[in-house]
Amino acid sequence: MITDIDETIKQLLIKKVPLKPGEVDICFEMPDREWSAKSTRPRVNFYLYDIRENHELREFDWTVERNGNKTATKKTAPIRVDLSYLVTVWTNAIEDEHRLLWYVLATLFRHPNIPADIFQGELAGHDLLLNTQVAQPDGVLKNPADFWGAMDNRLKPAINYVITVPLDLEYQATAPIVRSWILRLHGEGNLIDKEWVQIEGMVCQKGKPERGIAGATLLIKETGGTANTDELGRFAFGRLSQGNYTVRVSAPDRKEREIALTIPGKSYDIEI
Repeated sequence: MITDIDETIKQLLIKKVPLKPGEVDICFEMPDREWSAKSTRPRVNFYLYDIRENHELREFDWTVERNGNKTATKKTAPIRVDLSYLVTVWTNAIEDEHRLLWYVLATLFRHPNIPADIFQGELAGHDLLLNTQVAQPDGVLKNPADFWGAMDNRLKPAINYVITVPLDLEYQATAPIVRSWILRLHGEGNLIDKEWVQIEGMVCQKGKPERGIAGATLLIKETGGTANTDELGRFAFGRLSQGNYTVRVSAPDRKEREIALTIPGKSYDIEI
């Protein structure tokens, strides 16, 4: 993933600054004294110096995706990781260095979200949002002099560039969709004082259970409770008791229908 991020950064500079690869090198090297002494032509260097989790974007919830076979897959949300780059420009003339550094800075600021059309490698074709931070005062690198001292190199103007990328741990579980659950309220002596059942189902076309009908209305005759289906044809009823019910279903351009419903049951899907 990191090499794909590097290649994406390179394409961002080539296409958006724009930089010509034949005239300016785009590197990802450690800018120590030995490397900087090898300069033969202008270079823009993105040195990855820090990797850490972004706690502000940490998510603890699971995402649930409904499958077409009456099962659902539950996945953990990806971890957000901050990749911190130190961006420097290396030329023989200081005025060229400052001019090129300014062009790079302006380009990075103009693209706080890296455009998806320049994604490289595994990133290509994915619907990802790669947020960036450019030249912020609260960056990880607090004392540039210490950094350049560790590199055994001269102090140099640099841009702190942070890309936040998702790290998918691929933790997931697939199981049948839960269509009903029971809430029991206990009173004194752990006796059940109240019991409610909530159910979920789908109104679909007859003979085509995968095609839900949106905008259908359901009425439970015994309780007077109503529900409407969403854009996928799904509906839900809450605060029901276990037992037998009659449900009246109506939908635009379809014949009204009454069905018997037993709660709890294996399925609450209705074909009309």
